[in-house]
Amino acid sequence: MPSNRDDFSQGTKDLLAKRVGCRCSNPACRKLTYGANDDPTAFTNIGVAAHICAAAEGGPRYDSAMSSDERKSYENGIWLCQSCSKLIDSDVSRYSVDKLNRWKRNAEEATILELEEASPIQSTVQDVELIKFYAQCLDRSAFRDQISQEGCMEDFDKAIESTIIAFNTGILRTRDGDILKQAEGKAAVQNSEWRDKLFTIVDILTAIRRRLKIAEKEQSFFQRDDSCGGFYYFRDHELEEWFDRSREEVLKIMSSVCREAGLHELHFPRRYYRW
Repeated sequence: MPSNRDDFSQGTKDLLAKRVGCRCSNPACRKLTYGANDDPTAFTNIGVAAHICAAAEGGPRYDSAMSSDERKSYENGIWLCQSCSKLIDSDVSRYSVDKLNRWKRNAEEATILELEEASPIQSTVQDVELIKFYAQCLDRSAFRDQISQEGCMEDFDKAIESTIIAFNTGILRTRDGDILKQAEGKAAVQNSEWRDKLFTIVDILTAIRRRLKIAEKEQSFFQRDDSCGGFYYFRDHELEEWFDRSREEVLKIMSSVCREAGLHELHFPRRYYRW
């Protein structure tokens, strides 16, 4: 029986993958999707050419106004790893058409920057400049205040997400989406010890976002409507302390990298962080 799906051609799939360097276009992921295989004649691919608007009626973000050619065109596709491909189809409200198109544009921009600035051997001087950029990305209230002092948890979550994206892609944006600062993603750092520490920072930030979502779902905290000192109250004080300790650990790690790079350590004004 003929398929009712408007699937991509192999050429379109290849174009989607290659225009983002065969990496997942989710800015919080950016996982490499192509690589070597134990079979010397083969390679491993964990990437997916996902439809932004579904290939068939009833699918995620399906747009009945689109023609068949439009649905299977390059413009309607985005390259993702298998996990992120499933993720975007599991919550269509969160992963809207506009958001996926923004992911796609940013991933392509990051690849262009990498091609323009890549060099066979990146000097220590270039590494130090990158470390300066990442340190600047942490210069925000989301890393200065106790979690209970945050004014808005939604803004806090967005700030952590923006920092992850900046570390991964080298693009730091304002809340309105304008590029504020621009460098390269953490994978471009040639000093392996510094690079490993930057990856650890991103892992911690990702864990903070995940645990925040769980805490919101379980209603582990609520926003105060009085003047008791602090904007949020946590029912689980160990959880509250975990959020503060985790961000402190991020700053400790970044300070150690700055120290090794001959830069000033992070000394943002804060009452509760000590190291």
